[in-house]
Amino acid sequence: MKLFRNFKTAHEYYKYPGSYRIGSIHNKNGVIRSFSNNTYDIDKGNTFYYLIKNEKIKNAFEINKNNGKKVRLFIKKNGYVVDVGLYKVDKFYKKYVKLIK
Repeated sequence: MKLFRNFKTAHEYYKYPGSYRIGSIHNKNGVIRSFSNNTYDIDKGNTFYYLIKNEKIKNAFEINKNNGKKVRLFIKKNGYVVDVGLYKVDKFYKKYVKLIK
């Protein structure tokens, strides 16, 4: 786990494209990274349920699931942004995508 003072710093550290907004960013290859402010998502340690905001994001996660590409997950915790590592897309449940270590 790596700690950052804010998400902009984390985003710049990994040189991700686009803005450093919360949520998930994706391209034609699927989701690149996701950031949760822990408002609606469920953190169970090695399992994380990420609330899917729209069909476009769900489709991007489906690409990751189909090609086995992991997603880097960041969460907001105790005033910091924590890089909790790479998660595999396991399945979809109701409005969530289940991510596992």
